[in-house]
Amino acid sequence: MIRTSSVLRRTVPAVGALLAAAALSACGGVAHPGAAAVVGSERISIATVQARVAEVRDEAAAEPAGYQEPADLVQATVGQLVRIPVVAHALATHNLTVSDTEVLQARQQLAQNVGGEATLDQLLLVKQAVPTDQIDAFFRESVGYQKLAALSGQQVGTAAGNAAVQQLLAQSAADLKVTVNPRYGSWDDQQVSLDAPSAAWLPQPPTAA
Repeated sequence: MIRTSSVLRRTVPAVGALLAAAALSACGGVAHPGAAAVVGSERISIATVQARVAEVRDEAAAEPAGYQEPADLVQATVGQLVRIPVVAHALATHNLTVSDTEVLQARQQLAQNVGGEATLDQLLLVKQAVPTDQIDAFFRESVGYQKLAALSGQQVGTAAGNAAVQQLLAQSAADLKVTVNPRYGSWDDQQVSLDAPSAAWLPQPPTAA
């Protein structure tokens, strides 16, 4: 499934389209105790998910009053962590790489368009739940989406480009036999998306006293 940050999309349409693809996630049944997901040989622990969520919450606490934590923060975090090896595998399958220079250029370009690094950091945290130390990883994926779409002569942000990327990531997830703990949702092979869990397993956002 593709979601977008409306603020970044309005500011930089091309990068906004990449943010759309960045919400792809994976799920399924997991028989590994303590695992939030298993992607190929990589085991993503529940502790790792909890640590990432805590990091986002800690940084968000410093944001101006009025910030509201998304109800699906934990589920979205699982999707982010699953997506990293899925995208990496898709790129490797097609002999594609993303250099540190390309990551830096993409980050600098967007920072310039939104008004600086501080603004970029804030937008990615608030709109995409990306903590500061994961921003480079976010842009590595974004550049990766561009390269995957280009395999079919398409651009991310178009219907054809998004469909091409989704197809490649679906195949990558199938190759890796992605499974996700049902407490975080259920995996839809056709949509390449993480659906909400049927039971209220996930911790709810803290409420104001």
